[in-house]
Amino acid sequence: MDLTVIITTSPIRSHPSTSLLESVLSTFHYAGPEFCACPLLIVADGYRAKAVQEEGEVRRKYDGDKAAMRSGYVTDEQRDNYEEFKRRLSSYIDAGTAPFQNASLLALESRQGYGFALKAALGVVRTKFVCVVQHDRVFMRKTPMDELVRSMEADEAIKYAGVLMRSNLHYVDIFIGKYGVKMLDEYRRLSKRPPELAVPAADYGNGAVADELCARYPKCDVKYRQLRENYLKSQPYNKHYLHDHNASGEGSTNVTLLPTAFWYDNIHVVRTEHYRDFIFDPAKKLVAKGGFVEDKLSPAIMSAIKEEGMEQGWGRYGCFLLDDHAGVAFTGHLDGGSYLTDEERAKSQQKWDSMNERVGALKLET
Repeated sequence: MDLTVIITTSPIRSHPSTSLLESVLSTFHYAGPEFCACPLLIVADGYRAKAVQEEGEVRRKYDGDKAAMRSGYVTDEQRDNYEEFKRRLSSYIDAGTAPFQNASLLALESRQGYGFALKAALGVVRTKFVCVVQHDRVFMRKTPMDELVRSMEADEAIKYAGVLMRSNLHYVDIFIGKYGVKMLDEYRRLSKRPPELAVPAADYGNGAVADELCARYPKCDVKYRQLRENYLKSQPYNKHYLHDHNASGEGSTNVTLLPTAFWYDNIHVVRTEHYRDFIFDPAKKLVAKGGFVEDKLSPAIMSAIKEEGMEQGWGRYGCFLLDDHAGVAFTGHLDGGSYLTDEERAKSQQKWDSMNERVGALKLET
């Protein structure tokens, strides 16, 4: 597979830890053996030292915790923890310790933010495709990544393919709600069912797949089943996708690539050239330094559709979502707080207790 997997980390996002990364990498087997064998590039974003405010000094815009985090400023403790994280990660990579045996580390000297940290990674990638995986996103079930890349090899119109998550499980309904039912026929016409994405019906697109996922994550059982029930009742899906989809569990079935007007930062595969030369073209200004890729890019795609229509406006971006019509997502989100040490968890609790006390005092005063 001509693919590099990229994961970005930062000292200010969800408590960076090698344990969290190991949990993410431990789910790669759901994406297939070819995916597991791909080179992995871990990007460690830089940071800014937060200066101490002197008495009487005018308050700076990044003095608050949230503002500081958005601006890339870290405390001495965050800095020390992050440097230790990078040292530990480097030692695992150098020793070829599983699951980091295919990994390399790109440590950035200055803070770039998610989007430009990814841009830096693209500068050293040599494969035709990249799969961007967030540091806290996991595969939850079998996902046809090898088949997806082969379908992109065969069809250059597929430039971006996002892997379905819970928030875009009902994307057809989301699209129709935004652009109207009159766009449904064109939306259906632009959807793709590539022959490369003909997969075993026993593994994809049926109720047994959903039941297995619910059993694997019992805390989410009720939520997942309700989402699936709503999915199966959706009129756009029934009329245009489910009626001719093989959900018998026998033979093969075809996964659909649904057009999307939103560029989701969730796990996605993109042509390296498209990412590097088009999305990050300085003249287009589609990604802001310090921000996420989807922040400015998604509104640009939506504007292009309104101005030029789906065929031309959306076509330049070529964004799709991978959906096997099982009615459950392929990917999920890990709680980074679960990977805190006992000491870090205690400090976090103290911080929240202090904030709650301040808020309570304000309410009493008013």
